[in-house]
Amino acid sequence: MRRIFALIREDIRDEEDELLPRLQDALGPAWLRRLGAAWEAVRRSAPTHPHPAVPRRPPGNALLGVPLSGYDRVRDMAGQSTLATSGKRRIAFLIELLAAAAAATVVRGRR
Repeated sequence: MRRIFALIREDIRDEEDELLPRLQDALGPAWLRRLGAAWEAVRRSAPTHPHPAVPRRPPGNALLGVPLSGYDRVRDMAGQSTLATSGKRRIAFLIELLAAAAAATVVRGRR
């Protein structure tokens, strides 16, 4: 565990001390702001849980990422609510049904 944490700290130092300063020099403030805005948009639209069946490359990951993001976020909210367990199951089922319908629509559209 010590070795793993040492490697993580080393990686963080490399990014902060070498990579990020080079990026700042190469892009400039305006480009960095645009890059930050793009990163934030992607972060907000990305799923919050792993979905192993989703393709890892475009366009599949982009097409399925948005509906799965909505699915994940609603599932996260339902899990944190005070609903009874049976109510949670019903909501989870409806969300899964909606996500499956969205995925089927995307797949059908690719043909």
